[in-house]
Order: sequence, then C-alpha cells, then structure tokens
Amino acid sequence: MLRLLGILSLGHLLFGRRRHHFGRGLLFGALLGYLANRNFDTDRVAEDVRNAAGNVRRTARDAVRAAKREIRNAAHDRKMAEIHEQIEARKAEREERLNAIHAEIEARKARKAEARNPVQEQNRIPALPVSGTNEGKVIRELAEDLERDARTAAMAADVPTIDFPEDDEKYFSAGKYEYAQ
Repeated sequence: MLRLLGILSLGHLLFGRRRHHFGRGLLFGALLGYLANRNFDTDRVAEDVRNAAGNVRRTARDAVRAAKREIRNAAHDRKMAEIHEQIEARKAEREERLNAIHAEIEARKARKAEARNPVQEQNRIPALPVSGTNEGKVIRELAEDLERDARTAAMAADVPTIDFPEDDEKYFSAGKYEYAQ
C-alpha cells in the first residue's frame, strides 16, 4: 500500500506542478502502482510462469489423449466393420446353402409327383383274370366282404371304458353345482 502511495506522489510530483495536470498525474501514478504491485515480486512472476506452463502441459496432454482416443475409436470401428462383414458373408453363405437344399427338396417332390400321379392311381382298376368272368366277380365280392368284416371287427373291438359308481353324489352330473366338499 505504501508503494502505491509513493508512486502516486511521484506521479504528482512529475506531472502535477500545475493544477490542470493533477488528474493526469494521478492516473499515471495509479497505473504505475497497479503494474508495480502486479508484477513487482519475482516469486509472483515465477508462479504465473509455472501456471502458464502447467496450462500448456495440460492442454498438450489433453490433445494427445484426444488423438489416442480417436485412433482407438477408428481401430475399433475398423474391427467392428470387419466382424460385421464376416457375419454378413456367413449369412449369405448359409442362405445360399438353404436355397440349394430347398431347391433339391422341391426337385425331389416334383420327381415323386411325376412318378406317382394320384389321378392315375384312383382311376386304376385291378385287372380281372382272363380265364372267366365269374372268377373276377367272385374275387371282387370276396374283397368287399373282407373290407366289410374288417370294419365290423374294428367297431366291435374291446374298448376300455371307465365305470363310475352310481350311488356316489360326486359323479352325479346334474347336481355337480350343489355338491360341497
């Protein structure tokens, strides 16, 4: 504070001999006092230099980190693109194999359909022996009898059934909503 007051008085002495120069001297003294107070101490100058150097180091470190991060991200993106290309190639290969298998299946079905035409099978009538007409009729009647007997036997087959006791109220269907346990 004393330093500032000394500089102010020095400014007054240099420029303040006349009354109209008093303001200019006061302003000059204040400016010299501010500058002297701000950078007069060498320790303060060294601290400012250290802070500036630290800021430069921090900025450089951040720039290097950002560059490394960009490089890592670019490498990661390249690897991901390669992986996705491989996946897409496998999918395309699998799709081609499936299409080939489906085409083979369709070709087999078409060959089987050509070999066995259902319309021709339905219209096919078993040939009757040439020796006599009565034998053919007898054979046809026997075949029809066998089919009828097979149907009758299937209907008369022993089918297991469940027998419910008649005196138990639990199995009485009309009163099932009235029964309480």
